[in-house]
Amino acid sequence: MQIKIIYLAFHLMLAAVFYKPGAGSDYMHEGDVYHEKYDNINAVKCYETAFKISPDDYQVMTKLTLAYDDAGEEMFELNNHDAAEAYINKAVTAAELLQSKYPDSALSYTYLALSYGNLAMFKGGREKIKYALKVKLNAEKAIQMNPGNVFPYIILGIYNREAANLNWFEKLFAKSFLGGVPEGTYEESIRMFQKALALDNNLIAAYYNLSKTYDKLGDSKDEINCLNKVMQLPVRNFRDKYSKIKAAKKLVELKN
Repeated sequence: MQIKIIYLAFHLMLAAVFYKPGAGSDYMHEGDVYHEKYDNINAVKCYETAFKISPDDYQVMTKLTLAYDDAGEEMFELNNHDAAEAYINKAVTAAELLQSKYPDSALSYTYLALSYGNLAMFKGGREKIKYALKVKLNAEKAIQMNPGNVFPYIILGIYNREAANLNWFEKLFAKSFLGGVPEGTYEESIRMFQKALALDNNLIAAYYNLSKTYDKLGDSKDEINCLNKVMQLPVRNFRDKYSKIKAAKKLVELKN
């Protein structure tokens, strides 16, 4: 009996050493801290560990998916395109898994649209158009499920600008081989950004991308107004940081 008690006590001691209650939430919290500091790479590492512990947890999956996209976009800004593509591929895999497990969540479709849009940056021709169509489908689905979420409007604003910028050959190719053409106009792009700003008037991402649409239209006055707004607003995420840098550079070009 005494040997059994000692054996049981030994295993309980091992459990106390190796089992950490709430370990997944600890890594989530650590990831959130890194995310708030715009340290996307370390945020990814923490969320990945949390995902290994709780692979079906909705919060873990959404934060990991966004962190992959954030890290990929940042690497792209830093011209490390190989690392960027690797993170974006992980984002697409994570977003598809999120949607398969949580098909009733508008965020699942938002992150699918975001991840597909980011992946399209690394594609050309047929593949790029294919992902563009997926961006539109998923962003519209997200808005249908939750019209109060600003992110899909920004995604659709970008989509419409890029679709409007397709040349005749790309449109002909899409119609002939993909069964559909990414339809979009600069006017619809403006409307989508304005919808986002109607929900939140302090969105640097919306103002910066709206300025790019005005640039395509040759409307320098409204472009400058949007860029000035970008410079006035506080940074709320890592995208805002890079938007401010690019906006400042663009303002110098426009004034010279």
